[in-house]
Amino acid sequence: MVLLSTNIDNVTPVPCELKLESGRFIRYVAPKDANPCKEHYTLPCSPNGRVDQTVCWEGVNTLCQLLDAIVETDFFERKSVLEIGFATGLPSVYAYENGASEVALHCGSKTSLQMYCKPTLRRNAIPENKCKFSSGDLTQMKKAIGGKKFDVILAPELLHRKEEEFELVHQILDEALSHDGICFLSSPTHYFTVDSSLSSFLDLVKKYRKFDIMERWSSPRTDVVQRKVVQLTRSLC
Repeated sequence: MVLLSTNIDNVTPVPCELKLESGRFIRYVAPKDANPCKEHYTLPCSPNGRVDQTVCWEGVNTLCQLLDAIVETDFFERKSVLEIGFATGLPSVYAYENGASEVALHCGSKTSLQMYCKPTLRRNAIPENKCKFSSGDLTQMKKAIGGKKFDVILAPELLHRKEEEFELVHQILDEALSHDGICFLSSPTHYFTVDSSLSSFLDLVKKYRKFDIMERWSSPRTDVVQRKVVQLTRSLC
């Protein structure tokens, strides 16, 4: 499947649903066909970069499915949650519906934030006073977080950027994660359209020794590009 537009900002939003393996649904707002079914993932990249958007949505789906499968029923209870990376609102909706006390969402695009993310949370009747929104690049993300600590960070496709930005990504996670917090990162082992790999980021994490790393899920080794979900918690060393 090929998306009809290379720019998510230019597509009319429509109501959608993601069905989780448990049978639950997450309702959201997105461009039509932006989030295709798994069987439509055929190519990791294309000359015009269109499939990259599909790869990012796969990261969102994977993270939501993992949360639904592995977290205990009270995992999010009374916790503060930060959604960053390829922010769509779906992980935030799942967290809030499972007891999160507040959610903060930072989107790379102000247009996407207004057209898709905010409507997704409104569609799920999440009170505005329980949400905080911001948008922009990593520098603006760091400023928007403003030193606040979060119990849970949900970061689909946060590494979909040049490796030279990994230092700032690590700094943001270090500043934003509470002392007993947990971060879930979803990412392919490498991207085709940016100079970036999961292993390079994990090497950086090991270098600074701020976090312990646990692989929570991995797609089959037979995949053209493996996808993984990695858990980061504060290092005990």
